[in-house]
Amino acid sequence: MVERDNSLDIIRSVGLLCIILAHVNPPFTIFQIRNFDVPLMVFISGYLFGNKNQTFKSITDFTTYLWKRFLRLVVPVWIFLSIFYIIQYFFPLSFKINYTQFPDIMISSYLLLDGFGYVWIIRIFLMIAILGPLFSKVIKNKWQLLIYYAIYEMVVQFSTDLFQPGVQKYFNQFGTYSLGFLIFFMLGAQYRNYDVRTKTLLFIISALISIGGLIYFKFHLGIPFDIGALKYPPHSFYIFYAVSIFSLIFCIKPTIQKLNKPILNFIGSSTIWIYLWHILFLFLINLENWYLNWIAILTLSIIATFLQQQLINKAINHFKIPAKQAKQIRIIFCS
Repeated sequence: MVERDNSLDIIRSVGLLCIILAHVNPPFTIFQIRNFDVPLMVFISGYLFGNKNQTFKSITDFTTYLWKRFLRLVVPVWIFLSIFYIIQYFFPLSFKINYTQFPDIMISSYLLLDGFGYVWIIRIFLMIAILGPLFSKVIKNKWQLLIYYAIYEMVVQFSTDLFQPGVQKYFNQFGTYSLGFLIFFMLGAQYRNYDVRTKTLLFIISALISIGGLIYFKFHLGIPFDIGALKYPPHSFYIFYAVSIFSLIFCIKPTIQKLNKPILNFIGSSTIWIYLWHILFLFLINLENWYLNWIAILTLSIIATFLQQQLINKAINHFKIPAKQAKQIRIIFCS
């Protein structure tokens, strides 16, 4: 069995903490700084994919891989949404909006579309899980990835308002959004093969372009450098800023590997359910200060996930569930 890389769990925990931070309405500057969070999570997915050197010798291998992704990503969301809507149905006064009164929003959430928000990120991870291995077969080195990026930026530039608004919306959600975040996945998949010079140049160029964007927006346009405005779909400065940050993070990865922080390891290995539980607490907790909201929501989400894992493991042992089924249950409830 391959030993788990604890440094990746710690790095992933940083990404999750920043994602949750974005949802408690922090000050503008802090909100902009954390804009590397989702790209970092996608990058790590690609990094793990590349490190495993995973190959699919048949359609069966690929469908088995997709089934595991489905169990890990989609099924937990469906279970959580069912719990969420049941709680809303029986305790409607605890929520500002009772979404059980809006079936279209409920259905949209289960389909990982707009819904009431927050589940779009799961759609991105699912699309990346499907497209990543396929594109990695074609885009195998940094130059091919650079060409892909250039073509992608042109597609983003010229595909705006290409269709009717309703069609354009879904073209963006399932097309350009996924193709944009795919850049981070493929970069992660290749990253282990880059030499020190390439990694250094990647950081320097990305950082310089990001700083150039800051200067351009602030001093030429006279407006704040809103990196997040370039997120839907991801392009230009949003991509370079994210690349510069996780290039820096992975530069100190050996140091991170030496850290012994069990709480960060737990967060990094339980990202799906901590993220899902935080959605519920976002609706239930509304403290005066954003940082108190963040701490309270994060703490309750971690506790809920920990108790859930304990309950699942006790149930598996109590009912003597066979190893194969137990593994699938843990994939669904303990990731």
